[in-house]
Amino acid sequence: MRASAVVVLLALPLALPACSKKTAEQATKAPPAPPVKVDLVTAVEAPSPELLTLTGILAADQRSEVTADTAGKVLSVMIERGQRVKMGDPVVRLDVRNAALSAREAQANLATARAQKNLAEEECKRAQSLLDKGAITRSEYDRQTTQCTSALQQVSAAQARAEMITKSVADGLVRAPFAGVVADRAVTPGEWVAPGRPLFTLVDDDPLKIELSVPEKAVRAIQNGQEVMLTAVANPCVTYRATITRVGAEIGRTRSLIVEATIDKMFRSRVDRPECKETVIEGTPFELVPGMFAEATVTIGQKLHPVVPVDAVARRGKHMHAFVAVDGEIQDRIVQVGPSSVPSQVALLKGVTKGEQLVAKVTDQIVDGLRVEGGAKAAPAVEKAPLAPAVNPAPTTGSAGK
Repeated sequence: MRASAVVVLLALPLALPACSKKTAEQATKAPPAPPVKVDLVTAVEAPSPELLTLTGILAADQRSEVTADTAGKVLSVMIERGQRVKMGDPVVRLDVRNAALSAREAQANLATARAQKNLAEEECKRAQSLLDKGAITRSEYDRQTTQCTSALQQVSAAQARAEMITKSVADGLVRAPFAGVVADRAVTPGEWVAPGRPLFTLVDDDPLKIELSVPEKAVRAIQNGQEVMLTAVANPCVTYRATITRVGAEIGRTRSLIVEATIDKMFRSRVDRPECKETVIEGTPFELVPGMFAEATVTIGQKLHPVVPVDAVARRGKHMHAFVAVDGEIQDRIVQVGPSSVPSQVALLKGVTKGEQLVAKVTDQIVDGLRVEGGAKAAPAVEKAPLAPAVNPAPTTGSAGK
């Protein structure tokens, strides 16, 4: 009995500090944060465009490295890089004084040849008269006729020579072969140029075109007249419309078919994504130029995907995020966003399933693990249109040509 009492008395001082520490931790531990009230929206399933994503390079309608047709020293250059010119505008003037002197000489030679031809024709008339009277032999007549023919040919040669030199004089003023923009200038006054040397590069950027590489498995889905929506890497928040105008005749070594689409510069729209809300379209110049890299999409059908308002997704870092309410707590999910057939809405291709509830408007305060309370809004109004059949249905779509 006494030994047990001693053990109990010794254990009490040891238990008292532990109990005191636990009580202090409970007293200092902050209570959980109350749930935040947010509006939720339900992801409903709706038909969304099924897209084939292609890549390509913007190209000018015409591009030419303009050369000189005659030799000469450059006297003046009347263009600068970036300048727009009209067809027939003078752009480079060459020193063709030597050609002008040669042209005068050629004209004099032509006049001499014509005089000799006239004399030869008179001689031929007399020879015919003498032959009829029997005053000359047939051999002498044939000799005179040959001289007449030779004089006629000499006139033709002299005339061609005169026209050729006259053209060289006219070629001293180089003109724009078509309307466009000067992309590069390769000569300066004082240089000597010869026929075939490029003087400047001219591009016709109206209309612009895009050359797209279509993978072999998707060739069946492409045809003339099909609409293409494209965005340039330089400005991913603006969409342009183009129409396929040419389809290649063969598949190349890269197992791709080259198709050409003409861009409609009058149609531009802002990409319906959260990060593009501040992009201004009205009043801005047409900023596409040849050589730009662009990504194009072709609609080949429709497919069912969850659809939510555009405010329900946001870009954070390099990815698009949606915030799903599960058991009163927010889950941050990376999603793949696609176009929707309804304005101001987006389709969620990956990351969210139909029926799940998402934060209706994502703000900086919405983070993973946040406790929330709130009711779901009415489902977005979606027209339950029947699924459109694909145009020459192709296999599974995806990025191509990258």
